[in-house]
Amino acid sequence: MKRVVFFLCLVVFAVNPVHGQQGKNPQILQAFRPVVAKPSQSTVRVLADGKEAALGVVISPDGWILTKHSELKGELVCKLPGGATHDAKLVGFDEPCDLAMLKIDAKGLTPIVFAESKISKVGHWVASPGTEMDPVAVGVVSVLAREIKGAKKLIKPATGGGYLGVALDLNFAGVKVEEVFPNNAAQKAGLKVGDQIIALNGEAVEGVDEFRALLSRNKPGDDVKLKIVRDEKEKELTAKLTTPPGAKAGKSRGDIQNNMGSKLSERRSGFPIILQHDSVLRPNDCGGPLCNLDGQVIGINIARAGRTESYAIPSEAVRPLLEKLKTQKKAKAP
Repeated sequence: MKRVVFFLCLVVFAVNPVHGQQGKNPQILQAFRPVVAKPSQSTVRVLADGKEAALGVVISPDGWILTKHSELKGELVCKLPGGATHDAKLVGFDEPCDLAMLKIDAKGLTPIVFAESKISKVGHWVASPGTEMDPVAVGVVSVLAREIKGAKKLIKPATGGGYLGVALDLNFAGVKVEEVFPNNAAQKAGLKVGDQIIALNGEAVEGVDEFRALLSRNKPGDDVKLKIVRDEKEKELTAKLTTPPGAKAGKSRGDIQNNMGSKLSERRSGFPIILQHDSVLRPNDCGGPLCNLDGQVIGINIARAGRTESYAIPSEAVRPLLEKLKTQKKAKAP
């Protein structure tokens, strides 16, 4: 009987689509309480230096937590649904999917249960559990899980940082240039597609996150020394970092979106596979579960990508990573 009443509620709400802020309507969110009741018990809030950074999901009863990696900057704490807090340690991360594994000193937690994303179709309702009774957002599936061929990660500076102007190959174990943007620092320095960057300002780099972290220490106008490998030979280049595109020209499209109440995730592209839905998801609510009307978790929310676009990494892509993330050697976070 409860399920019949719930579907009748959805029929009423469907008169007005969930797009935009209607997806945050308290009455709509309350209608989804039965849907998120179980997965919310496995959802945690991740704090970085005392601020809400992301949501996370419990992977095992002994304190393994999966969350969004690129938001983890500073001292990490996990807040459990009951309010208890635990210091968290970053153990491993997967750069392409932007997922990270944390470890807290806790026992008896309720692990999340994943289901294949294909059980949900385009137009099916989805809800994003938080740590409270109501979901943090609801919406419908826009595009089924799909692989993104040639996915690349743009190397963007932290706020106030300098801009190099490259995209890196995420399928390469090290730091390999996949694209050099015209009229930018990288092109003027002579950097080419296929170059492998092995050091920045004399410090060796082994991965994209480590490179990004080092690069973010520099500001526009700074000269950075790059040691690269090209045609099996080492070479040194000097690049003068510039101001990020759009920084001088007033508000960017992202700024406009923010002013419309739809703040976007800092990392919202370069994923190898995504499931797209139209929920109005806050960036710091990414890292948590996405479930269907039966409360089955079909993915992990990973980015608020546009005014009516949120992305999730589908469950079938998440599960193979879990054990690797528990044992992977930690690299420097961005």
